[in-house]
Amino acid sequence: MSAPIPTSDDRFTRPIAAILFFSIAIMVVGQSCLFTILPPIGRQIGLSEFQIGLVMSIHGLVMLFAGPWWGALSETVGRRRVILIGAALYTISILLFGLVIQAALGAAITGTLTMWLLLASRSVFAIGAGAVLPASMAMAADLSSRPNRLKAMSLLATAVSAGAILGPGSSAVFAGLGLAAPFYFIAVGGLVAWVTSRAMLPVIRPTMHSTSPSFRNLLRGRVLLIAVASWFFMCGTYGIFSILGFRVQDHFALEAIEAARLMGLGLMGAAGVNVIMQSFVIRRLKIGTKALVAIGVPLTIASFVFTWTANSELAFVGSLMLNGFASSFVNPAFTTALSLSVGASGQGRLAGLSTSMQALAFLLGPVSAATMYAAAPMAPFIVGSTMTTVAMGLMFVLSKQSAAEAAESHE
Repeated sequence: MSAPIPTSDDRFTRPIAAILFFSIAIMVVGQSCLFTILPPIGRQIGLSEFQIGLVMSIHGLVMLFAGPWWGALSETVGRRRVILIGAALYTISILLFGLVIQAALGAAITGTLTMWLLLASRSVFAIGAGAVLPASMAMAADLSSRPNRLKAMSLLATAVSAGAILGPGSSAVFAGLGLAAPFYFIAVGGLVAWVTSRAMLPVIRPTMHSTSPSFRNLLRGRVLLIAVASWFFMCGTYGIFSILGFRVQDHFALEAIEAARLMGLGLMGAAGVNVIMQSFVIRRLKIGTKALVAIGVPLTIASFVFTWTANSELAFVGSLMLNGFASSFVNPAFTTALSLSVGASGQGRLAGLSTSMQALAFLLGPVSAATMYAAAPMAPFIVGSTMTTVAMGLMFVLSKQSAAEAAESHE
């Protein structure tokens, strides 16, 4: 039985916020844990580096298409139902992933079959994640008032950062019980997310009607500019982060294990700063999204410069923490600006569009950055800085139409 919707002006209550936070965090844990544990497992069961990379990258490809589809569906069948379906899918898929790993470690299945089964389970995981993320964003938008939209979106961004911290950590803790053990524990977390979502998330009447904007009508004007700006920022950032492992290994002359340790320390530091900022600072700020971008983008570029010029491991970790600090301003700013640009009937599609932009950046950024790094190691940092600058520029060429007027034009 679902919980009734509160009748207050702002219905994004703490229990609902906590459930959405946990559902997203567990989903991100299921993705981020792979970066730590899959490479050594993959080699142990006989997968090549290319096959391991394929298993890890299939998530972005599937999310590119799944996010918009689920976001649109949530307009007709409701946010809660889509969240429940998505949580069930990612829970079952992560359990199956662990079972396949365990079977491969026991030589019960061949390497080729293992790869195809892992690809299939990760594809199902991405389909589920593509449902939970946009539907949760849309529900947060439905239940939060416009003045509190930044607070709601910042909370969900914090969930992503928390998952990015807990993923590698859970892999390290539970792998001692067996290399497949982390996936089983994550599956238990997914089950908890599904049960609590079913018990406590409200049933919101679907907002889809004849005047609801289609993707074609939605992706224009203000929304198009913000979406493109967010893509430029994410693509530049993802690209640089994807080659940092090469950078630290080359610059500090580290072995692969030492480079992985340093990268893990830096990424956890960045995510930790991001969580603290969004939990205690960003949600309480009373400034606009453009101001957040104006603060965050220059700091992001500064972090890129410090990362390139870092002459010690401590300085490198510090540069990543600065990046986490900077992104705590920018990421919720883009999400909030998008959410405030449409009315209630377009939130699901808009959240799906946001998820798709993130997936597209994750697909193109790392590939292009790796190619550039092989030719000229400094090139990804120059291009990444340029792309983030373009993102800020696009935010400042938005029309003077207010967010409220933009929302009314889509009603």
